[in-house]
Amino acid sequence: MDKKFTVRRASPDDAGAVARIHVEATRAAYRDIYTTEYLNGLSVEDRASRWIEKDRGHLAIGDPFGVFAAFDNEVMVGFADVGPTDEKGVAELYAIYLDPDYIGKGAGRALLEACADYAASHGYKAMTATVLSRNSLARAFYERTGAEAETETERLIETGGTRELVVSYRWADLGLQ
Repeated sequence: MDKKFTVRRASPDDAGAVARIHVEATRAAYRDIYTTEYLNGLSVEDRASRWIEKDRGHLAIGDPFGVFAAFDNEVMVGFADVGPTDEKGVAELYAIYLDPDYIGKGAGRALLEACADYAASHGYKAMTATVLSRNSLARAFYERTGAEAETETERLIETGGTRELVVSYRWADLGLQ
């Protein structure tokens, strides 16, 4: 059974906790995909500064970006980031990362729902996300929540010190499943 998590809009004051989860989750999720050198080079301090960077960091900018954080009691256990795309009426889920100990416990769903609600309240009708093709855990989560892979979008990118295929997913209905 899923645990209940508190989800709220994150603020610039949350940059350190968001960055900690970002680094820990990246190292866990991509340990067999990204290079060891890349993963070892990740820095919480660097990530935190990126989240609050003037005119670029989504925590600093605020609307039209929504960064949400999930908490177990007072401890942040995950975050998600949603905002605009170039496609009219479609939002993008830029990121959803969880403390590895919280995968499968409901925090991801709570964050995804917060992002979908935010997108809908800002006039979006659908939402997309781009994911590494080899990230089977994220892909399965997206599919369980009603997203469909747009296989025609698959392309090769440079990321994490390697070249990887990515594919887009689309939630045509922000009500999710």
